[in-house]
Amino acid sequence: MRGRSTWIVLAALFAAGMFSLGLGASFWRTQREEIARLPAQYEAQMERLAHRYAKGDEAGYWAYYTASPTWQQPHPLAALAWGVRDVAPLVTWVRLLGLEPQLYDAPLGNPRLQALGGFDLAFVLGILAPCALLLLSHDALSRDASRGTLPLLAAQAGGLAPVLAARIAAALLLVLTTCALLWLASLVWSGLEIRPALDSATWLSSAALHLLFWAALAAAIASATRTPAASLATALGCWVFIVVLLPALVNLALSASFPVPEGLELTVRQRQAMHETWDQPRQPNFARFLSERPEWPHAKEVPEQFTWTWYYAMHELADRSVSELAKSYAQRLRERRVWTERLSWLCPPMLLQLRLCAIARTDLESHLIHLERVRAHHHQLKLHFFPLIAADKTLLPADAARFPRFSDSAPPSLPPPASTPLILLSIAALLIVRPSRLLAA
Repeated sequence: MRGRSTWIVLAALFAAGMFSLGLGASFWRTQREEIARLPAQYEAQMERLAHRYAKGDEAGYWAYYTASPTWQQPHPLAALAWGVRDVAPLVTWVRLLGLEPQLYDAPLGNPRLQALGGFDLAFVLGILAPCALLLLSHDALSRDASRGTLPLLAAQAGGLAPVLAARIAAALLLVLTTCALLWLASLVWSGLEIRPALDSATWLSSAALHLLFWAALAAAIASATRTPAASLATALGCWVFIVVLLPALVNLALSASFPVPEGLELTVRQRQAMHETWDQPRQPNFARFLSERPEWPHAKEVPEQFTWTWYYAMHELADRSVSELAKSYAQRLRERRVWTERLSWLCPPMLLQLRLCAIARTDLESHLIHLERVRAHHHQLKLHFFPLIAADKTLLPADAARFPRFSDSAPPSLPPPASTPLILLSIAALLIVRPSRLLAA
């Protein structure tokens, strides 16, 4: 603890954590502000439509130009673990058109930066904190071995195991203290309420279990190497393999085992199906549409000229044409998530990331639940507008107050992945520690 390098490593870790908290606070504040502006934007839109159709107009026009905002309210802990929130669309303006192209309408970003992920507190705890711990404890025994003082040290301490345990525990305590300070800073910075603060407290316990695994690995490295250079190279090699290579291998295996069609493919196929319907006979397709729309019982025939009835029927038929692909898309994503949790037993940083994002509701499952809520809202729009369009109703500006609006109720809290794998991995790493072998050598 008197070494200058120790405090340089801890200061760098703390600075990286504070930087991540600043980015997270800005990220969370931007999302909250964007959601807070939605009611005013919706009212401004309805005022423009009320001015345009002051004397009333067909329900089809009102349905076409009315965009209803849907959003995913960010959990306060989303500022600490971004998950998929930095790439998934935060707000989706839903219209009574084909739904599939609207679900994946996200603003374009730099793909290279998006591939790197967010620099959040979860990244600091899962990636940088283990690196700091390895830098502080990799040479717990090799530095005395290189000086020739290791036998004397073992004789004074009653063996190498107490020396190794004391030095690894000291390094672990320093890194955990730094992580705890970052956690307290996140509470003060974010102004979390009691329940989110209790949820974030599980972060600290998860990080402690995660660092316990790395401490066991550091003990194994310290007991298996003879020189500080060899222990440093081994520690960095293990860190790169566990943090970089192993997740990449898991991702490649999952991508090959569970190929997932992109949202762009769903959009292209839906639009192709809609445009092809223009050149097909109307009546057979309209009869197919009516088979699942009992609210239009009297619309048995569709004229050759343009009608709103046929226009919205075309959009729904296009959605139906890719419905199986959309279900397969969600199912494949869920299967990949399940297997990611299973394979994360082999990769502690991945397991920690999954756990922290699940607590913050920024994981993939929370996003899929949000997409289901958007589909349900789109269905409510259909139930409201389709009967009006079928009856050729004329809507007045006063009728706009009855248009369905999206509910901002929070999604259900999902159980995070268990911490048992972290405990088992730590025990497994401790079993391979043999400090006495180094003394014998």
